[in-house]
Amino acid sequence: MNVKKWVISSSIILFAILSAIYYFSENYVREVSLFKQTDFNTVNNKESWELFRSELSISKENSKIENFHLILDKKNTIYSIQFDLVDKDDDQYTIYHYSESKEENNINISKSKANEWLQYDNLVYADYFFSALDTLKQKGFFDSKKFEYKLIVSSGWNEEIELEGDHFVLTNNNIRKIGNEGSTTVSSGFNLQVIGSDRSSNFSTDILTTKSIFIENYLE
Repeated sequence: MNVKKWVISSSIILFAILSAIYYFSENYVREVSLFKQTDFNTVNNKESWELFRSELSISKENSKIENFHLILDKKNTIYSIQFDLVDKDDDQYTIYHYSESKEENNINISKSKANEWLQYDNLVYADYFFSALDTLKQKGFFDSKKFEYKLIVSSGWNEEIELEGDHFVLTNNNIRKIGNEGSTTVSSGFNLQVIGSDRSSNFSTDILTTKSIFIENYLE
């Protein structure tokens, strides 16, 4: 009787250990930094993304991005960055959650799997997104020194939003101004905002602190 109990207990323990090993191997993600540099002025976003994607075996064709937040200081030094990636393989989705503080020298990457991701079709492709970041950086879109910090933020969604005052659209690698000061318009597309603040943890959008740009699928 005691032998039988011992066998059952050992089997349960072995199953628990194997389950833990399987879960760890399925969900473990190497702590790979997206941007090796801290100076955003020297970052090649497209190359950084390609290396990051390759190191974590993320697909190029099916990966999309959402909830992107990048904080820079006045000199465009990277303060922190976080975003979610959704990678599709057949009918299964792998979601990567990325968070890094350059100030604290800390990276955290986790992943989970889902059988559906309802907003997937409405998200921007990560490959295009990082290419657009490169173009905007080269055009000086992020170079304002009016505030101590700036937040580059995008939901990643193809969405309709109401905008006040000046805003812009990226077409054929050129930035075109749309809208006028004092006016309010409703437009849709994949958009990105640059929000200024004198503190790294307090960003609010208004006509004085924020400029917006549509990077794809712009419709008035």
